[in-house]
Amino acid sequence: MFRLFLVALLLWAVPAWAVIPQSLPECTALCNQYFPGGTADPVKPPPATVKVFPHKITFENDSDQGNGAAAILFRTLTDGAVSSAIVNGELARKGIPYKGCPVFLMSKPGTAYSRPLRMIITAADGQTYAATGGSGETPAGPDNVGDYEHKATYTSYGVRNQGRQAWRINKRGDSLGPGPVRFTFSSGKTFTVKSTAKNCRDREDTCSRDSRSPLYGFVFKPGNGKPNGEGDSDIGTDHGGIYLHAPFGDSSKTVTMYW
Repeated sequence: MFRLFLVALLLWAVPAWAVIPQSLPECTALCNQYFPGGTADPVKPPPATVKVFPHKITFENDSDQGNGAAAILFRTLTDGAVSSAIVNGELARKGIPYKGCPVFLMSKPGTAYSRPLRMIITAADGQTYAATGGSGETPAGPDNVGDYEHKATYTSYGVRNQGRQAWRINKRGDSLGPGPVRFTFSSGKTFTVKSTAKNCRDREDTCSRDSRSPLYGFVFKPGNGKPNGEGDSDIGTDHGGIYLHAPFGDSSKTVTMYW
């Protein structure tokens, strides 16, 4: 009877969201979250068993799924191809797939993680991979493992259209590739435009107008050609490049574009 009680007590003590490590690197990383200061380095697993991750990784500073916390997206893989992801020693939790691609969620906003990001990724077949990346970096390995290959910072040309900071960027949206393109304002707010072929406003997921969005007021016009107007389908601009607005209430004077 005592043994049954003890087993029941132990089961009750394990939270429902607890993650059971599937490999030594995962186990080390999980332990280091609760017992920091150890000598083990979870981002440097034994080199004999680790390969460079051969696919592109997108590290988003915030996510709707994570209530503002960072998210990892494997755009070129299908859900189930990745069984776990560790970033800077933190074991991410699995999120809802995005367009059939694996998503993993962190516990803090992306700006809270030091760069370069150091990742350990375990594939569904058990193979462990390492990746190093960070904002604007081109990490080693095929396919430019990491979030983006290029970055550039631009200064606002002033306040326009209902008090919003505005930018004229002398690059057409389609010259950056199909997307995604990330804009990080000096305030720390970030908006990821998933397609450079169309206008994007307010919401990352739909690019549609939404006054309830936390990024309400954001505008991206790619300037890919005509027509040039105020309609949602008018993608042209006077200067023939990207036109950008910061969200309402954001006083950022600079924005960094990653692509």
